[in-house]
Amino acid sequence: MKIDTFLLERSQTLYENEVEINLTESGVHHATMADLVPPDEMDAIRDLPLGYGYTDGTPALRQAVADWYPASSAENVLIANGTSEANMLALMSLADPGDHMVMLTPNFMQLDGLARALGVEVTRVPLRPENGWQPDMDDVRAAIGPATKLVTLCDPNNPTGVLMRGETRRALAALTEKAGVWLLVDEIYRGSEIDGRPPATAWGLGGKVIATGGLAKSFGLPGLRMGWCIAPPDLVKRMHERQDYTTIGTGPLAQELSRRALTNPVRDRLLARGRQILSAGRGRVEDWLRGRNGWSLVQPEASGMAFVAYDLDMDSERFVHELRDRTGVFVCAGDWFGIPRHIRIGFGVDRSDLDMGLERIDAFAKSHAG
Repeated sequence: MKIDTFLLERSQTLYENEVEINLTESGVHHATMADLVPPDEMDAIRDLPLGYGYTDGTPALRQAVADWYPASSAENVLIANGTSEANMLALMSLADPGDHMVMLTPNFMQLDGLARALGVEVTRVPLRPENGWQPDMDDVRAAIGPATKLVTLCDPNNPTGVLMRGETRRALAALTEKAGVWLLVDEIYRGSEIDGRPPATAWGLGGKVIATGGLAKSFGLPGLRMGWCIAPPDLVKRMHERQDYTTIGTGPLAQELSRRALTNPVRDRLLARGRQILSAGRGRVEDWLRGRNGWSLVQPEASGMAFVAYDLDMDSERFVHELRDRTGVFVCAGDWFGIPRHIRIGFGVDRSDLDMGLERIDAFAKSHAG
């Protein structure tokens, strides 16, 4: 099977642990076991049986996920190894070779490359900065054809951190419902709304709407590799049948820790911790940008990433590689998302890393200015 290189993930795998300052992360600086398990409950973790357990997720975990979404139950929940597996299983369950998918970009480009490799035609519909990175319903409608099986997007958006407006979310769900196609929304950044507004979801806006999510970003728990899909029970069943051929399921330790993370008061405490880190980081980046004429960004409303437009005479991949080689700072290239002359800077990281990284980007940019 021919498959395109996933430039974002391959680059992070190659370099993120080798550089001095990694600013490619888009979520919240990681939490720890101590944030999930108080000392007097550690024995329960030590005594946890490490057999196969519930490969489809314990009933308590599936219910804890469902509790975070309106009008859902454990039957609506598929547990997966990260949101990436949930996305993959959804695509494999919804589309066959020769079918068509509409993808709103910029986006996390996993489904774009995977769909093409599986023989699914992909049409990219751009989100425009002049429209506040919001979907244009006429553009989406024009891209849907007789072979279209699904429309997909990331909300909150990766890499801009922009939230879809409520009226736009409802209009998009209504459009896809009328067209008879599925709407798959990757909501991995749900819960990271920096200004504290309630986390919105597309789930519940129509009979053919599904949402994926996980603990990697807003919760600061990427090491658990825990994700999920919220979908109608018959689709969850089809996804489970395909999961039997992929990872089979997740491990009991990750499931137990994830259950704790998703159960209050821990859930609200983790999300509040994340918002505090993200608010401070966003403010730091905005202060830094005020001193850089010709550089700009749309204010991120969620997530830990700033998608910054720059005015240097170089493409973004060259920018990223030179910056990494010369300064030890690693950021993401806008070209990895299909948007030239941008870089994505993670601001949910440790504050000292962010400060030092921005200073080095500043020095690098000055050395290449006019």
